[in-house]
Amino acid sequence: MPLPETLEGLRERIADEAPYVGSRPYSHNIIALLLRQIANAHGQPVANQAIEDYDLEELGWSKVTT
Repeated sequence: MPLPETLEGLRERIADEAPYVGSRPYSHNIIALLLRQIANAHGQPVANQAIEDYDLEELGWSKVTT
């Protein structure tokens, strides 16, 4: 079984993928999965912070309030 991703690793993968949303297939889906993984492992506020930090609202994401 693979080791779980660290929060830093997940955030780095989002940063790597964000510039390609809209130009590379599946980038949007990959980021959505990474945000879900962050929310499941670290909580929705941490996922919301990633949305803010990487300006993902400009790319179509919105923060989730619980």
